[in-house]
Amino acid sequence: MKFEVKTDLTKQDFEAYYQLNNKVHARITFLFGKGGTILAVIMAVVLTILMAAFRLWKTDAMLPYLIYLVFLIAWPLVNRFTMAQMYKANSSGIKGEYRFGEEEVQQKLNYMDGKFAYSAFKELYHSGSAYYIYIDKAHAIVLPERCFTQGDPAAFGAFLTEKTGLEVKEIK
Repeated sequence: MKFEVKTDLTKQDFEAYYQLNNKVHARITFLFGKGGTILAVIMAVVLTILMAAFRLWKTDAMLPYLIYLVFLIAWPLVNRFTMAQMYKANSSGIKGEYRFGEEEVQQKLNYMDGKFAYSAFKELYHSGSAYYIYIDKAHAIVLPERCFTQGDPAAFGAFLTEKTGLEVKEIK
């Protein structure tokens, strides 16, 4: 059995991957979501009230508090900005071809070619519309089902499980 995928990732594909990565690898995902900024502001207000209540304004606790406050409020905003910049930088270059053979995976991107042994894959996920093959916790191959040019996307999970020995985890 052989599979071939020619990817042309859209902004939605990139965002879905980013959200999945935060869901499965980032334990503080509440800072990344849509409500992250609101939650950060609420936490900052609560901390400010606590600082005033305990009269810590004149102690050495003020500087660490201000650093924490800036981080808490800025993190979701910086995170969203970074994501937007990454997409802009890659929006014309997220194209690739992947051939899944019996022994290895051949990867051809517009800036490099490579091969992977199936043992290089660490985690496998399927979201209902795409497969995510993690090489490590920060890097994955994103394969939208619409991009399969050879092989049935529905059979791809079983193929990966057979080749890697890893379970394909379904994400909703």
